[in-house]
Amino acid sequence: MQNHPYFIRDRVVVLAHRGFTPPTENTLAAFQNALDAGADYIETDTRSTLDGHAVLFHDKDLSRQTGSKIKVSQHTLAELRQHISINTLHEALRAFPNAKFNIDIKENSAIQPTVKAIEDNNCHDRVLVSSFSNKRRLKALAELSQEVATSASGLIVIKVWVRTKLGLELSKLLTGIGALQIPISTYGMKFDSERFIKAVSDTGTLIHYWTINDASQMRRLVELGAHGIVTDNTALAVVTLLESK
Repeated sequence: MQNHPYFIRDRVVVLAHRGFTPPTENTLAAFQNALDAGADYIETDTRSTLDGHAVLFHDKDLSRQTGSKIKVSQHTLAELRQHISINTLHEALRAFPNAKFNIDIKENSAIQPTVKAIEDNNCHDRVLVSSFSNKRRLKALAELSQEVATSASGLIVIKVWVRTKLGLELSKLLTGIGALQIPISTYGMKFDSERFIKAVSDTGTLIHYWTINDASQMRRLVELGAHGIVTDNTALAVVTLLESK
């Protein structure tokens, strides 16, 4: 577990997946809409531009947005802005000084600019830093001047699942991990069983499920013991969780 002020432990929380409200994902407008709808956290992604900005963008290139194969990492911020609306992490942290951000670092080149944005804004108490790559996650944490919240990488999640299946102790494996942020299942591994949820929760580590957009599924996970719901539909999640209390 991780005792960090970032985490809310007395209720189930809503994490807005890339903001993901109109007009588009991973923009300041989307984040504002999600916060207005009641999101507790903004979940977002960082990549690096050619000129070293941490930008809020999920994909490697612009094909999903524009049909173009233009790669984020091979263009400057100014060049990218000729094609799409794109914001930096620094801009988001400045625009929402009280918001909590859940940051997924998508590539190694994004580590340094992500760390710099956090340091420049002195917001270590309101960011979670993670990555699917455990090596990338640990490198980012090591380069920060103060502790930030963090969630488990994919490899740790798999190890937790295996140890749970074998009935082995999890505390040591989850030391310093504030949350597992996981799908319901993947590659034959089910993460929504009562046994799995109890084993993780008993260590003090929280469980956030993604990406949940169905109200009945949200209610089911809350009843099983989920601590957070990552969703594209913040308004639905907020209303559903209020009804579940």
